[in-house]
Amino acid sequence: MNNEDQVEYWNGPAGQKWVDQSDRLDAMLAPFADTVIAHAGLQPDEFVMDIGCGAGALTLRAAAEAGPGQGALGVDVSAPLISLARERALAAGAPARFELADASTYMASPAADCVISRFGVMFFDDPAAAFANIRQSVRQGGRLAFVCWQALTVNDWALAPLQAAMPFLKEAPAPADPTAPGPFAFQDKDRVARILSDAGWDNVVIDPVETAIVLPGDDAMSTAGFMMQLGPLSRLLETQGIDEAQVRDALIQRLQQHKAPDGRVTMKSACWRLTADNA
Repeated sequence: MNNEDQVEYWNGPAGQKWVDQSDRLDAMLAPFADTVIAHAGLQPDEFVMDIGCGAGALTLRAAAEAGPGQGALGVDVSAPLISLARERALAAGAPARFELADASTYMASPAADCVISRFGVMFFDDPAAAFANIRQSVRQGGRLAFVCWQALTVNDWALAPLQAAMPFLKEAPAPADPTAPGPFAFQDKDRVARILSDAGWDNVVIDPVETAIVLPGDDAMSTAGFMMQLGPLSRLLETQGIDEAQVRDALIQRLQQHKAPDGRVTMKSACWRLTADNA
């Protein structure tokens, strides 16, 4: 998808699904928000900008860290998610505000001390140009900290649903461009390092983060239902028109192999943690 396609996608049914499932998604992704905050080095009274903020969970965390001075700003292209983020900030009395905007062209004022993101930066049509523009919104001496997914093949939480569906496909999906905008566009860390360097960022550091994540749902059945609503499998079901009941049964069988003692599904994830400076 190009940027226009992304805007359309996140303002359509997909955006509303993320709103409906926001609490469960934020719980699943909380460990990654933790690692962003831990490595952003936020200081009291700093101004923080969150790219691809979604429903605002990371933005609110950053606002709490930086305090009520300049607060935190969340930017996203999805009107449904921005609306929910504003409701959350109001309810929490948090020093956070949210802008419906495309970070690849948006300019923050005043300049931010730090830009952060939890899986919100992999969707740019021209990532080098986007990160160059983002850098213009950061003061000299400011910094960048975000997480992005490694390859699909090392993220069992995303791979397993697709594997469950494969035997039921009417036709094999076309090979995907690994660099196309999407959740796994930044799987090649060397490419990401080049993108950031080309955009003018300095001192780029990329570290792997591998952890087990607890998926939404109380058991394999409810987790399967969640996976069929959101993520790679949901898009595949939309385009292929296959028997969802068969896919659900196959997926439940796979997920049963990953049950924790409490019955919830825990699966492997792998992402990159990146930091950089606007020297």
